[in-house]
Amino acid sequence: MVDSLSTASEIIKITEDGQVTKRIIKEGVGLQTTDNSTVSVHYDGYIYETGTLFDSSYQRNTEFTFTLNSGKVIKAWELAIPTMKVGEKAEIICTSDFGYGDKGRQYIVPKKAKLRFEVELLGFWESAKSATERIASAEKKKMEGNELFKKQALDEALFAYRKGRDFIKDLWNCEAHDLEQARHLMVALHLNIGACYLKMKNYEHAIEVCKKALDRDPSNLKAHYRIAQAYLELGEFDNGIEFIRAGLQVIEVDG
Repeated sequence: MVDSLSTASEIIKITEDGQVTKRIIKEGVGLQTTDNSTVSVHYDGYIYETGTLFDSSYQRNTEFTFTLNSGKVIKAWELAIPTMKVGEKAEIICTSDFGYGDKGRQYIVPKKAKLRFEVELLGFWESAKSATERIASAEKKKMEGNELFKKQALDEALFAYRKGRDFIKDLWNCEAHDLEQARHLMVALHLNIGACYLKMKNYEHAIEVCKKALDRDPSNLKAHYRIAQAYLELGEFDNGIEFIRAGLQVIEVDG
């Protein structure tokens, strides 16, 4: 069955012989992956001839994460996903040679089956081990998130900020200057995550994450302001005014 979503003018050949093709369903707004990146995707997988859905991370409500060039996924994905940008959703069609081969996948994918996937690239990152590498990776994700936030790509920005936070959230066994740098960076990431939640009107989560910023920096004015803003949006005016007053006290002390 030729899917009605695909037209010849939209198809991009990933392999020269056309055994793997891609069609962009939704344009991405972020960066492309790099070699050996770890990527996170959502996807639906279909048997091409019948249109039967055989696998779906959306139905499991769990994103799928793997490292490129690690042999963990079919060859079509290894070739097509590096051509995608963060936030992009694409249709990927492949012959069995780039899918599950002559044997298929027992009880799920028939032998020699042609496959069609709809894949959404949520984000990617590289491994980091030392404190210096982890801090640098967190900073890189913060900057990436900032660019996405400017484009109003809030889901993608939130993913980048959270991944930056993951790099340093358990960083403790390192030099004092690294710890201080990580603390400042963690505060910034919490605040940026809070800004995303405010834009998304998820005020409870905005309050929660900005309070975590205050735990690490009690005099942070942005944290007070964003918490107050969230409480006021929720109609909890007494709590909002409390944080406005606390923020004003910070200004008076700094002054």
